[in-house]
Amino acid sequence: MNKLSVVAVLGAICCMPLKVMADQCGWPQQDALASVVRVTSDDGSHASGVVIGINRVLTAAHAIDEHYRSYVLIDDRRALATLTLIDRSRDLAILQVETGKIEPIALGATDLNSSAKVWAVGFPRAESKTTSSGSFKVRAAVDGALHTTAPIDSGQSGGGLISCEQGKHVLAGMLRGFAAYVNGDSYVKIKNHSVSVATADIRSFITEVNSLQN
Repeated sequence: MNKLSVVAVLGAICCMPLKVMADQCGWPQQDALASVVRVTSDDGSHASGVVIGINRVLTAAHAIDEHYRSYVLIDDRRALATLTLIDRSRDLAILQVETGKIEPIALGATDLNSSAKVWAVGFPRAESKTTSSGSFKVRAAVDGALHTTAPIDSGQSGGGLISCEQGKHVLAGMLRGFAAYVNGDSYVKIKNHSVSVATADIRSFITEVNSLQN
């Protein structure tokens, strides 16, 4: 076997410190989960996306092909989307589409703490929306990607990595892919290891989008 190289494939409550108490959240409720939507394309590909603003959906750039039309499933309706901006180096894309009554999820304002609880939400293998739980492992030094133990599968790229901040569920990152190691000419999936784009990069990307639209 070749040398392994990890890659992202496309106490009592009364005694807790105040910050720890503030960061305690249960399983994400419908208001947070509803922000994660299904993204499809004319070429038959399937991915996930996150409503981060009114009529604005964040998804993974590798799930978008400019040669094909993209759609977002909103209230069981397949709505045609317009590509606003794409950055393949950061694997981010913004789709403009009518999002109806879906409440956008807020972006996290702080970095994840070591072993922080996270939830990965998306549509694995073009099936029903799935939520898996895990914890934050590390932020890569090279590209700033977030590594967590929340398991994901193909089709969840572009979905939401949700965390708890001040007692509220927020978007900690965008799911990019599962982790794998190289074995010869193929990738071997690493169990319970997912990779996400951090909110710092997402915020920077949104700033670029806003500058283009102003």
